[in-house]
Amino acid sequence: MKKVIILVLIIMCMGCGLSNVVNRGEYIEQNSVQQDTPRKDLLARFGGPIDSRTNENGEKVEVFRCKQGEKTAGKAIKGAGILVLDVLTLGLTEAIFTPVTDGQQYVTFEVKYNNQDKVKEFRLISE
Repeated sequence: MKKVIILVLIIMCMGCGLSNVVNRGEYIEQNSVQQDTPRKDLLARFGGPIDSRTNENGEKVEVFRCKQGEKTAGKAIKGAGILVLDVLTLGLTEAIFTPVTDGQQYVTFEVKYNNQDKVKEFRLISE
């Protein structure tokens, strides 16, 4: 009976580290936002800005800060590695991988809009 309980607990713990990697959002880089993208699309994708102002030329400028995601290839490689280690160690690697993969990095970027509320310029501030 103890072995069954231990096995059930191990199975319940499996997948947290894997889930953290696979469910990360979009990786944001310099070409992530194209010119002429409507502002409403950016708000739907990244949420509300942390700063919004009008510059000296009368253009709307917004600053966004959001969680940095993972590239698709990175998700696949890391996910496969964690899955293999989970199976080989009967889920014991989750004690290590869950806290490590749970950490989040943030990216900050600035967007300038034209008079039609479409992206004129996109610039990464910090990665």
